[in-house]
Amino acid sequence: MRFRFNALVAAVALVCSAAAQAEGAYVGAVFGVMNTDADGDSPLNAGVRVGYGWNLGWGLEAEFTDSLVEGEYDYYWSEVDYSFATQAIYATYRSEGDIYLKGRLGYLHEELDVDGFGEYSDSGASAGIGAGFKLTESVLFETEYTFIESDVDYWSGSLVVRF
Repeated sequence: MRFRFNALVAAVALVCSAAAQAEGAYVGAVFGVMNTDADGDSPLNAGVRVGYGWNLGWGLEAEFTDSLVEGEYDYYWSEVDYSFATQAIYATYRSEGDIYLKGRLGYLHEELDVDGFGEYSDSGASAGIGAGFKLTESVLFETEYTFIESDVDYWSGSLVVRF
């Protein structure tokens, strides 16, 4: 009985120490394709991600992106340029391990700028799922899919540095 209790205490201490190592602030650069249902080329967005992760993988994250390369929409016999900007805040979860899964759920505000047609904005719920790989204890590479709205998805990669 004593052996099982000691093994249980050791296992709990190991889990808590692994989770404590993951706790802290982070900042990252994000780059990807803002995939739209529009005929033509989708914009390439880049931005910054900042956050804080707590024990057991839970955290908060803010992300800001803007179009680095505008998209082109086929409009009758011409092409119209457009760009997306997003600002979001998410609750996140990262599983443990050198290769891990990530999920996020939050609130996103988007701004669409269509040359010659004006600007449009919308806000609402957003969710994402992805996977990550620890390059070092403080540097992570993550790939993600984020649902923006019914006709817009963001496929991205990011490099994250933890403090």
